[in-house]
Amino acid sequence: MRRPMEAIYERPGDYDLEHEGDDEDIEFYVGLVRQLRPRRVLELASGSGRVTVPLASSAELDAHIVGLEIADTMLDVARQKASKLEPAAARRLEFVQADLRTWRSPEPFDLIITPCSSLSHLLSLEDQLAAWRTAYDNLAPGGRFVADLTMPNLTVYAESMQTPPRTTLEIDVDTSDPETGTRLLRYKTTRYIPHEQRAEIRFLYDKYPDGGHVDRYVSDFESHVYYPRELRLLFLITGFEIEKSFGSYSMKRMRRTSRQMIVIGRKPSET
Repeated sequence: MRRPMEAIYERPGDYDLEHEGDDEDIEFYVGLVRQLRPRRVLELASGSGRVTVPLASSAELDAHIVGLEIADTMLDVARQKASKLEPAAARRLEFVQADLRTWRSPEPFDLIITPCSSLSHLLSLEDQLAAWRTAYDNLAPGGRFVADLTMPNLTVYAESMQTPPRTTLEIDVDTSDPETGTRLLRYKTTRYIPHEQRAEIRFLYDKYPDGGHVDRYVSDFESHVYYPRELRLLFLITGFEIEKSFGSYSMKRMRRTSRQMIVIGRKPSET
């Protein structure tokens, strides 16, 4: 059964605002595409096009880019952004509405990317294996699949497992729209469920569109917590070779103080 969409994905404008100024992961993927020179690139769970659109916009990257997304609201915004691109960039970009666990492309890709911890939405082992196997099937021989996920925050998890449990309220986003001045504050609480390896994260948003009135809402996010060796095993059990595994960029802004872990798997070349 498909779970209800998190509230933030019904507000793509707020989603973009909470990521205002985030550029290190975009720079990473632009650099990766520049290095590998793939002919076709697929972004899984491409959202509002935050990464996909800049990839298509880079004139030096002559790859066909496909963004796969399941949420109507996010796709609408992504397509609006694509419509404002230069004609050459717009021709390189397309968006597809589908489920990353099951979608099969009529033509294989050379590179599949999953920025922004998108794979943490997959809560069950069955869904994770389905996503990895689908990625494998959608790659050309020698193609790469990049899993980009947030490292487990063991300090926060330990707090939530105290008796009685304690859930710290953090302010992890404080950003403003440079054009309208709209301010967005995001708070979060985290409860870790160890036997399910799952984090129940509650995001609380305060949006100040005119400096006074507050638009307040909650977005609940159930997140699978990946550990580095588990992540490598998912690649190996689905047929990939591990090409590279590392901890990524440390984000500049307060809300990105947690580090990312990245594993790049390679589909073996045909012999």
